[in-house]
Amino acid sequence: MNAIRTVLIAGLLLAATAAGSTVAAEELYSRPGRYVLDAEGWELAPGRDGALLLRCRDCQSPVQVQIDYSPERTGPDAAGGNRAFLDALATEDTQKQFARAMLEASLPEDVLANDEVELTIAKVGKTDFGGLSMFRYVALIDGGGELVTQESSLVAIHHNRIVKVALNHYHDALDDTAKARIATLFTSLRFDPEAPAR
Repeated sequence: MNAIRTVLIAGLLLAATAAGSTVAAEELYSRPGRYVLDAEGWELAPGRDGALLLRCRDCQSPVQVQIDYSPERTGPDAAGGNRAFLDALATEDTQKQFARAMLEASLPEDVLANDEVELTIAKVGKTDFGGLSMFRYVALIDGGGELVTQESSLVAIHHNRIVKVALNHYHDALDDTAKARIATLFTSLRFDPEAPAR
């Protein structure tokens, strides 16, 4: 249960992306001790401590990927690492509760307070991705308008920090360019097995 509590607390910290300057990249982008990825076709806004916001430059509708790291876990919450975190998400019900908590922690208060906004956790599960075992979920955010936002997220413990990789776009609105950019980015993303230097 400590793992879930840690992630819920960290979810609040992950809600805001650290500010950074926007740069374009046409090759591999690396954050030593965190990850490496192919950022061709994406505008990058690096943040503190491994955070990164990527926006697709040539997609027909908005597509962004956000990678966030929590502060380093300490005390009893740090025990067990990624395996304990994933083991705590043993049932589908627990996974859906956790996904909803992560989603709600990342949304602005005015969105959560709006009675017209409907949040749906469409899929949950576990997967191996980029060299890590991760929890994954797909959520739909329906504000009552024509467009529904989809968030597809991966969450794990990496070097004693919670990492979340979130893909956001309008549901059923990905063009061929967006699909290709997303596929290249996610195929290339690898988490660094070596901890960052202190």
